[in-house]
Amino acid sequence: MRYGAGRVETRVFLIRHGVTRLHAAGRVHGQGADVDISLSPEGVAQAETAAAALASVKLGELLTSSAQRALQTAEIIGRRAGIEVGREPRLNDFSLGPWTGKSYAEIAASDEYRQFLRDPEAVKVPGGESLELVQRRAVAAVEQALSDSPSGDAIALVTHAGVIRILLVHYMGSSPANYHRIRVSPGSISILSFADDRELPRVLAVNLIGSLPRVLI
Repeated sequence: MRYGAGRVETRVFLIRHGVTRLHAAGRVHGQGADVDISLSPEGVAQAETAAAALASVKLGELLTSSAQRALQTAEIIGRRAGIEVGREPRLNDFSLGPWTGKSYAEIAASDEYRQFLRDPEAVKVPGGESLELVQRRAVAAVEQALSDSPSGDAIALVTHAGVIRILLVHYMGSSPANYHRIRVSPGSISILSFADDRELPRVLAVNLIGSLPRVLI
């Protein structure tokens, strides 16, 4: 796919939301009313750090997952950037079925999780989504945002660690099974570059925290 007309480069900033009290308790989120909670004070500080890092970036669009933790992070960024926030449910966290809200230790001890680790592309989270489905919807959200922003202004997407990792391996041309090899910290920023004079996008940065190097702005 080619992007834009003429020499146009669009940078897509992938921002992971800040932490909540569930992170502090060592529990996963996923989707669901019971885990749809707001940021902790530490998470708010992480979102403010990301907002400060993006302050010098000209954002044409700011989209977020529907989860409170992502929406709150996006609103902090939006206020700093002077841009409205749009909700994009295709950026929502993984659907984790019975793992939702469980502790990392509980999940790691299950046979289902060990099977998933051995072959994450073939084994679906019980009652949840496959990696292929998550990748398909997340990539569709990125491609839609690119189609809606032909000017080359940057796009910011606030979403979740797993979704960001799935997007990064996709745009690096790697297997979805490798997504767990990438670290994406709370409040971090990863950057993709799309240009119409290149057949393939580029991954410019992964897991940046704090100020962005000027070359990436």
